Amino acid sequence: MSNTARLDLARELHDGIAQDLVALGYELDLLLANSATSIQSRKEIRGIRFHVDEMISKVRREMYELRDLKIESVQDYLSKIAQQLCGSALTKVEIADFFINEVIGDNVKLIAAELLRNSVSHARASEIELHLSQIENHIYLEVRDNGIGGVTMESSRLGLIGIQERVESFGGTLFYQSTELGTRISVTL
Repeated sequence: MSNTARLDLARELHDGIAQDLVALGYELDLLLANSATSIQSRKEIRGIRFHVDEMISKVRREMYELRDLKIESVQDYLSKIAQQLCGSALTKVEIADFFINEVIGDNVKLIAAELLRNSVSHARASEIELHLSQIENHIYLEVRDNGIGGVTMESSRLGLIGIQERVESFGGTLFYQSTELGTRISVTL
């Protein structure tokens, strides 16, 4: 999720749900202060008031986390690492903005970094592309290069095998095509 989207969502939470919960809390306080409210009703209202306070705290925590711009999205990380690893060889970057949960996101980061490093170091590519999108609720990651090719599972020292194991642990798929014209590797999670 982009920083702008995070800030927008934090504002929407503040202006919407958070304000509604605070107003509900005030209404409950008024009921508690009303001398006509029975003792039994006060106990029940007090219990509800505590739950409302807990919800307010949870929403505030979420708002603060969304406003913490130090939290780097998968998309921002991939843009940065692709440029760092590939430099001028990076010819195309297409990264869609969509939510990726933290566990899968950490794995997408590791997989992408390994594939990009392989394109630079082993394939000696002069043109590298990075694509990230969402297809039917699945994450689709693809790295293409114009390197020397020849990638196979059998020739992989550990990198591609490790990626395949990581992908399979999430029930995903790995596809690769490698010729003398370059390599295309895609991962669906």
